[in-house]
Amino acid sequence: MKFQYKGLSRSREKVAGVIEAQDEIEARIRLRTMQIRPSSVEKERTSLFKNQGVNFSLGSPVKLKSLIIFSRQLSSLVDSGVSIVRAVELLEEQEVNKRFKKILQNVKISIESGGTLAGALEKYPEVFSDFFVRIIEAGELSGTLDKSLKSIGIQLEKLAKIKAKVIKALTYPAITLLASCGAVIFLLLKVIPEISKLYGSSKLPEITLFVLDLSGWIQSHFINIIGVAVAIPFGFVFLYRRPEFREVWDPIVLRMPLFGALAVRSSVARFSRTLSTLVASGVPLLTGFEICAKVITNRALKKSIQQASNAVSEGKSIVDGLSKGGHFPPMVLHMVSIGEMTGRLDELLGKVAEIYDDEVDNTVDAITGLLQPLLIMGVGAIILFLMIAMYMPIFSLGDKISAG
Repeated sequence: MKFQYKGLSRSREKVAGVIEAQDEIEARIRLRTMQIRPSSVEKERTSLFKNQGVNFSLGSPVKLKSLIIFSRQLSSLVDSGVSIVRAVELLEEQEVNKRFKKILQNVKISIESGGTLAGALEKYPEVFSDFFVRIIEAGELSGTLDKSLKSIGIQLEKLAKIKAKVIKALTYPAITLLASCGAVIFLLLKVIPEISKLYGSSKLPEITLFVLDLSGWIQSHFINIIGVAVAIPFGFVFLYRRPEFREVWDPIVLRMPLFGALAVRSSVARFSRTLSTLVASGVPLLTGFEICAKVITNRALKKSIQQASNAVSEGKSIVDGLSKGGHFPPMVLHMVSIGEMTGRLDELLGKVAEIYDDEVDNTVDAITGLLQPLLIMGVGAIILFLMIAMYMPIFSLGDKISAG
């Protein structure tokens, strides 16, 4: 059971956070052992939507860039011989994000009370992922905390680059499509009705009548169209959060032209680099698979990773599990197989990650390079069709005058 608390630290600073305990009395006792004088302790409130499997959280209160800077600076301080408590305190003093600053205060207090850095960070899963915590834990056990922190910084930086590339590939087509739809709707709502006034009660071609009917229908149902346009993305987001929908949708994504290749390559790069970092840091392989399954969002790929974990636990090879489903490229399976046989799994996974980082770059360039002319041609064709439909009566009148 989790309890939210507020109180004063030994240095008379206000602190707040979440602590696990059987009841409120135990929570207060644990806070006392952490040298926190609690002013309020109450059971953590759970969102109704969260209980139903729907999470409308706006994400982590700490930006990825801040975590990268934090891990790199903490690595440098620990490597310089600064104690972990003092290092966290120095970083807390310079932090400008109030929520992150408060978290670092609580982390420092937890370490001062005899806890480990990994144990302190584990209390804030919304900020520090399982990957982050397990690497720290391995570094503390092996005495290589500075190197572990440095590898975390590198890994997070690589993940941030992959994320930025994927967003770049999806943003331009989305903006272009939105602007194009706006231009077409403007023509149908404003321009075409004005042109139609020129014709009065004249007999018009079928194509012109079709465009005029379409324009009239859009004008009379404009509010409903806007409502549907707004509801569709919200409805999709709601469905996307449902596991049963994801089980069907995610495999389809992997088979989409261009975007499927981008999804596979970016996920393979993330999986390979994450598992490489975990294995190199001494994290057990099964734990590594568990963390990788949380890092990968596509459920079809996630299932393959879970199958690889099951295969290893049964004494089989990693490839036996990853090959099921046929989602992982043959080259990746080959490299993993060689890594298992030679005992250089972390090294070869790192090479796979580098290869697929380049593949992601190439795929992003291909998507943006191909979609740009296709969208322009598509929108141009629609506008040309509308203009021809509206000016055809004039062309017909000119032909009749010439003939007469």
